[in-house]
Amino acid sequence: MVTREEIRGHWNELRGRIEKHWNQLSPHDLDGVEGETDQLVGKIQQKTGQASTEIRQELDCIVDDMSKSAAQATEKLGENFEKTVNKTREQFQHASEAARAQYEHLNDSMHKGYQQAEQTLRKNPVESVAVAFGTGLIAGVIVSLAWRR
Repeated sequence: MVTREEIRGHWNELRGRIEKHWNQLSPHDLDGVEGETDQLVGKIQQKTGQASTEIRQELDCIVDDMSKSAAQATEKLGENFEKTVNKTREQFQHASEAARAQYEHLNDSMHKGYQQAEQTLRKNPVESVAVAFGTGLIAGVIVSLAWRR
């Protein structure tokens, strides 16, 4: 049996289906009936001459159809949400793998650069100290000149 809450909760959709099912009703016939099952049945009975039990059964069928439609829409929405979550998870995993590969490449490059610098220092220790001293001296002069201004 159709409850007042079912009618109130989905009145706009239900109203459209009622107007389609009982085309003898005008849109104004249903004004002010929202949520009032007895009034709704009375209006339909008045316009169509159908028995109230028959009207209630047809209303139950309409509400059941609406419930099934809502359940199907909810199920489809859940499936779409699950697909979206899985796709996002895959994209995140690919991005994570790419970031890890870039990190490993950068780490290898830095390690090779460190090894080359170490080899250069071991082969030419005097020249390396002289280059470091000269670089420090030039940097000091530049900073000193910049502070004077």
